[in-house]
Amino acid sequence: MNSSRDVYAYKILGEDRLNCMRRLVGSLGFPKSANSIGIKLNLCDYRKPETGAVSHPQVVGALLHVLRDHYPDAKIDLLEGDSCDTICRMMYGFLGMDEVARKYNTNCISLADCEWASVPISGGTVPEIEVPTLMKEYDLLINHPKLKTHGKTKMTASLKNLFGCYRPKDKRPYHRDLSGAIVDINKAIFPHFSVIDADLCVEGNRGPAQGFPKKVGLFIGGKDPVATDAFCATLMGFRPSMIKHIKLAQRESLGQMNFNLCGDLNTADLPQYKFKFSTANFLMMEVARKTLA
Repeated sequence: MNSSRDVYAYKILGEDRLNCMRRLVGSLGFPKSANSIGIKLNLCDYRKPETGAVSHPQVVGALLHVLRDHYPDAKIDLLEGDSCDTICRMMYGFLGMDEVARKYNTNCISLADCEWASVPISGGTVPEIEVPTLMKEYDLLINHPKLKTHGKTKMTASLKNLFGCYRPKDKRPYHRDLSGAIVDINKAIFPHFSVIDADLCVEGNRGPAQGFPKKVGLFIGGKDPVATDAFCATLMGFRPSMIKHIKLAQRESLGQMNFNLCGDLNTADLPQYKFKFSTANFLMMEVARKTLA
């Protein structure tokens, strides 16, 4: 039986994304039946998939292919919100994601068009936040982030991807305490699984949108977003306890940093995947931001 702290990492062999996705989904223990499925993408900027910065249509297609094998009659929605700089509806077309959706009888949903409701946040940075009500209505909600470095949080994966579920008007103010805002949204929305695209990633201090593409060639997944992100941080060369939002998420009982690595990767493999990131530059930027605040 799977433990909530199991994190699965599988190597994509010969660009065979579909077979790798099958192995990952098969290991995660998805439910036998689901009438409605939501997949939260990562469409943060007007970037081509080859940059590693946004959800890749071929990877999303592989995930949809596997889901249709398991749930042929389910209603499946791709989900994303408008960012500070992008309009979700335009991103679906820009990336060709709408064509992928049509192929698998799937809907492209903009969270900006959905109903929103206030949710109280116990011990949060604010007393309550607004979230799309749709995110609580799925039998199966999958968080499908990209693995990238981030100039403000060092790295982004499962926990940070839900930041995209905030209203666009709230995103810039919430960047003042970004780690706290990440934890707040994870108190309000609870995906059943994370399926992380770590095939083509982003490294460098200008991530998540303007860093450098890095070929990693992995799909990663788990139930516990804290354990999953702790593994991702370790893979990238960070100590999970030094990633503020991961540490805070554990403190707020959203999961555990201790993970059990499963799949076809072992700890001896991890050093070869280390991402380029200058901690010195990161600290200098932090000091500059606090000075200007």
